[in-house]
Amino acid sequence: MASKILLLVSLFLTFAFSVIGLSVVINALVKSNQESSYVKSAAALDGIVVDLNYHNIYSVCSVIGAVCALLTVNSIVSTFSQILPIGKTRRFLRPQAFLMLFGALWLLATVIACDVLFATRSTQVTATLDGFAVSQSVIQQMEQSLGVPPEYSKKWYLRLCAVLPWFAVLFATLSGLLLHNAARNTKIDYSRSAELAESEKITRTSDVQ
Repeated sequence: MASKILLLVSLFLTFAFSVIGLSVVINALVKSNQESSYVKSAAALDGIVVDLNYHNIYSVCSVIGAVCALLTVNSIVSTFSQILPIGKTRRFLRPQAFLMLFGALWLLATVIACDVLFATRSTQVTATLDGFAVSQSVIQQMEQSLGVPPEYSKKWYLRLCAVLPWFAVLFATLSGLLLHNAARNTKIDYSRSAELAESEKITRTSDVQ
């Protein structure tokens, strides 16, 4: 009973932090698009055409969101499977454990990539005026005047993406291990149990006759 409670708590925390991870990714994508639109519109007032390249961190965050969505669905399915008798068999527990551990490993690799980009990279900004390239010094002055730093490490919404998904990795790993342990401790499958019960019923009927 204690192991089941621990599993349910772990699944709930996996669900909660996966939803949080998905939420901060969506927030980051929205904020980055808003920031890009703000910079381009502000520069357009002076006739400057600005191009912002942040596709590396954008792509990584998108993957984080997709994996968090996968873990969210898997944690819900695994939780409900603990309520239904058929969901406690090896044939159901093993795939759940595999998907949970796979998702945790995938998310771990993606979050590490996100942290590296967050700590070392910045938005690549290029600008043109009447078809001529604008110097980096002018671009830096424009960034300072607009209050939009190019470094990823200075953007609070990217910081959330670099930190919070780690909790989803932690609890997804724990849930995967607990599901694997539950599958290993399951002696027989539901179908096999039904066959044994039916066989025992026939044996008792024969003894009575």
